[in-house]
Amino acid sequence: MLSISATFVIKFVILKSFPPILIRGMMKRWVFATIFTCLLLSAGLTVPAIYTMPKNETYSVEFPMSPEDGKIIKAVNFLRSREKENGEIGDPMTTAWAAMAFCSANADVGNIPSYLENSIKTLDPEKATDWERHALAIVACNGNPRNFGGINFVEKIKSFYDGEQIGSKSLLNDDVWGIISLISCGVEKDDPIIQNVRDYIIEHQNSDGGWGVGVAGGSDVDSTSATIMALISSGVDRDSSIIKKALSFLREQQLDNGGFSSWGIANSASTSWAIMAISCAGEDPNKWTKNGNSPVDYLLSLQSDDGSFKWNETLDLNPEWMTSYAIPALLGKYYPIKIYHSPQVETWTGHIRIEGKYRTIWEGSVTVADTMVVAINVSSNQTEEFYIPYPSVLGALVEASEKGGFNYTILYYPSWDALYVKSIDGDFDWWHYWVDYELPMVSSDKYKLTEDDREVLWGYVETWKAHALKISVDKKEVKTNEVFKVTVKDEANNPVSNAIVHINSYTFSTGSDGSVEAKIPKQGTYKVYAEKDGYVRSEKIEIRVKKKSALPHPSGPIDGILYVIKIIIGFLIRIFKLDRLITFIMTFLDC
Repeated sequence: MLSISATFVIKFVILKSFPPILIRGMMKRWVFATIFTCLLLSAGLTVPAIYTMPKNETYSVEFPMSPEDGKIIKAVNFLRSREKENGEIGDPMTTAWAAMAFCSANADVGNIPSYLENSIKTLDPEKATDWERHALAIVACNGNPRNFGGINFVEKIKSFYDGEQIGSKSLLNDDVWGIISLISCGVEKDDPIIQNVRDYIIEHQNSDGGWGVGVAGGSDVDSTSATIMALISSGVDRDSSIIKKALSFLREQQLDNGGFSSWGIANSASTSWAIMAISCAGEDPNKWTKNGNSPVDYLLSLQSDDGSFKWNETLDLNPEWMTSYAIPALLGKYYPIKIYHSPQVETWTGHIRIEGKYRTIWEGSVTVADTMVVAINVSSNQTEEFYIPYPSVLGALVEASEKGGFNYTILYYPSWDALYVKSIDGDFDWWHYWVDYELPMVSSDKYKLTEDDREVLWGYVETWKAHALKISVDKKEVKTNEVFKVTVKDEANNPVSNAIVHINSYTFSTGSDGSVEAKIPKQGTYKVYAEKDGYVRSEKIEIRVKKKSALPHPSGPIDGILYVIKIIIGFLIRIFKLDRLITFIMTFLDC
């Protein structure tokens, strides 16, 4: 994630740009220059800046520049001219930086989003910075980082976190860009991972105020600039001693030509990042002058006639990459260029019931919004994540599983672009769903629940012509041996005959009209439900059976008096055993 350093130029860019016979001669001159510089330093002499701007040229401009400025337009047009039909600009890494440059200039990103999706396979699964950079580009292209190409980049980046830091313990740059990328993806700055990584970075600030690529390395402009952006984005105050020390380090590194260097060589990449760090810290890079030259002046001096930016005055290396850094820097932007904000997602609250093969697995109320679903791709046999951006029937099942503690398995069929519920709580295949007892003709992930929907039913039944039972009772409170009526219908309200009605341990069978009269001899609370082969089990209705009273309850004043007399007589019968007399009186009172 570092900008091009002198070491990188020697090892990569020069080796890639020149024939071998010239490389050997150039390497000899580089080695000689390095030895000579070391001798000067050992003698206590200072080394003047290698490159200086011509004194008769000035590039003072208003900062930040506008996207409508001619220099910015030329730079954007240069990048656009290098974009291939598939959206690629150079390679996946350069394309990612170019996407951020386009975003900073409010320019169209063309086919870059498609290219970013297709190039996910090129990312190193063990290298955090690959995923961090890609996530920044996805957000710059208005993509959803939690579901891009079927991948949740937020969770992927967080997977590199070991409880203290992100990625390699010997490096800091993956921690720095981990914070920047997570913030860009919309993760709140008070997220525990961001806060812990931030503290880890602060702990490794060098005594000179800067940071290096690794935890044990010396400070450099590139690492320090990126770290300033990361810390401020994570909540560190611009006026804190941490940021002030880092800015002091950058001031010490500024060269006489106004630019910044990577290990002694002024270049556009390091200068661009320094400008972004200065802007992020709330300062004006135009006021950071050395011998009358600002970093903005130096950076603009490296722009070519075609709008691109050279690496420095003599080397025009990877102009697409350098231009991608320069555009946001000159516009006063800094990383992260853009922060993703999730669209306001609707929620649905309703009842869900899951009827398994032999029992009710779970039922209750759930609230569901968007859902991230893990499924097995049947073509690749790989586990993938799928984002459903609205409340769905499948989302209701996922929410119910979290409440009910049961498991499920989901398959993804690419040819249909549909998710299929393979199993729920150990019952495999033959799962169907209804919404308010209507059987939709779309997969459960495609059904968007609205406020008009009240109930979701998932049912296991081993037939393609699935039906669901509904049950009702005419009384929910009866006395022992009191007759009440139970009615069973299907999802279309057609009566269902020969359905078995369960009332705890008692069973009854419905007639041709779908009903049955039942009575329970014992008091208690009972669950009433119905079953039939080829049908999903009905809901359960609770009824209460009370003990039948020995005496009728009085309905008026006279009945009340007679009721009291009967109670007294009953008492006398038990005490004095006046059976015959009392029987006569009781008969008389009943007349």
